[in-house]
This record gives sequence, structure tokens and C-alpha cells, in this order.
Amino acid sequence: MKDYKRSSLTVWACKYHLVWATKYGYPILGEDVGNRCRELLWEISSGHETAIYAASISRDHVHMLISIPPQLSVSRAVQLLKDKNSHDLLSEYAVCTSVIEGGSLGAGVIGCHRAGASPTMSGSNIQRARSPRAGRCL
Repeated sequence: MKDYKRSSLTVWACKYHLVWATKYGYPILGEDVGNRCRELLWEISSGHETAIYAASISRDHVHMLISIPPQLSVSRAVQLLKDKNSHDLLSEYAVCTSVIEGGSLGAGVIGCHRAGASPTMSGSNIQRARSPRAGRCL
């Protein structure tokens, strides 16, 4: 019961495994950009009552195990995470703006599935999903 969140009338544990890729699959999330992306994801998620349990950032995609409150839809949560992250990375790093046109780093969400009963199992799956090329876990 320790993973369950509580509000006045509900008890919930809505965990999702999200995967999304960079626009056109460009490998721009390596080194400093990937580290800043990680910082922004944690910062944004803490401001919207979401919690990141595990994540992996490769050069061209992101895996996350995230808890989203029931009053926030999955699509809205992804929109909040990607929009602010994309805006900040485009304004801070010239490599992003020179490669990506159109004001967005991310392509559509590749996959989203409800995590199983054990968040540690999904977390270990995300750890294994790390790409050997410049992947790092949060």
C-alpha cells in the first residue's frame, strides 16, 4: 500500500510506461542535452503531482515509468512534459535548433502502457531498455 496515493475520496496508483522519440529520430539527447533533459523532466513532473519512478534517456528516445494522478489524462501529462522540455532545450542549445525545425524536439508518443502490479518490474524493464549508445538512467 505504500505506492498508493491518497486524496480525500480516492486511493490510486496510476503508473504508465511512456516512450517517445526525438523528431525524425535525430540523436540529439546525448551528453549535455540529455543531462538537461533529465533535469527538466524531474522539475516539470514535480510541479504537476506526477512522480517519475524510473527513466532512461538515449540519444534518440526517452523511456519513463511515471505515476499520473487520475484527474490528469495521460495525453495531457505527456503534453506538459514534452512542451516545456522541448521549449527550454531549443532555447538553451544551438545544436537542437540547427538540427530540428518547427519548434518541437519530440515526435509523437511511440508507446504508452499501464504498468503492471509491480512498479519495480517495470522499472527494471526500463533499466534494460537503455541503449548501449549514450543511454543513461535517471
